[in-house]
Amino acid sequence: MDAIRARNAVRRSNRFLAGSNSNNVNGTADVESHNWAGAALTTSGVTEVSGTFTVPKPSIPAGGSSRTEYCGAAWVGIDGYSNADLIQTGVLWCVEGGQFLYEAWYEYLPASLVAYSGISVTAGSVVTVTATKTGTNSGVTTLTSGGKTVSHTFSRESSSLPGTSAEWIVEDFTSGSSLVPFANFGSVTFTGASAVVNGATVTPGSGSAVIIDLEDASGDIITSTSVSGSSLTVNYE
Repeated sequence: MDAIRARNAVRRSNRFLAGSNSNNVNGTADVESHNWAGAALTTSGVTEVSGTFTVPKPSIPAGGSSRTEYCGAAWVGIDGYSNADLIQTGVLWCVEGGQFLYEAWYEYLPASLVAYSGISVTAGSVVTVTATKTGTNSGVTTLTSGGKTVSHTFSRESSSLPGTSAEWIVEDFTSGSSLVPFANFGSVTFTGASAVVNGATVTPGSGSAVIIDLEDASGDIITSTSVSGSSLTVNYE
């Protein structure tokens, strides 16, 4: 476990990296990404996004090696889909052989993600996460699990928050300058998924969210996402 932590000492989430295609499925926009899976609401006036999910137990993907570290993360955020700005909070996981790592974190781009102190999560933990825009260059992230709540306040940041998108994402994040090998996460379901847009609460279903599919380096789509009202499920295929 210490070896996993050492190798992941520098890690960061990235804004949306577009894949090769976009299309329309049953009236819902569907796009491909090299690092994101899930859904995004694209609009103006986003000031808050939240959701609850159960932390998955990752596994080595088919054809993978027990000597390779595979990771992933689930989070909610504001911005990042159509711009280079992003405030977000969530949980990451890693597996290598029989070792596992889970970490609750927050981030405001362009800085790297930071682990919350005073809270721990593991596979099966039920986590509620919220990201709030409080000003042009400020915001608050909150994470609750196991009866504990932690938060972080950002102020006078170097990058702004336009508030043009809200996201519920499972991500292949980066360590150093490269995407980490992506773990099989099974499925992640966000419940109570909602965003505050121009003072009104909307859900991914009611807000006609864009579905995002993760495309691996070979060009294969390895995730699928379904949305119904305030519930959103991301599956590893």
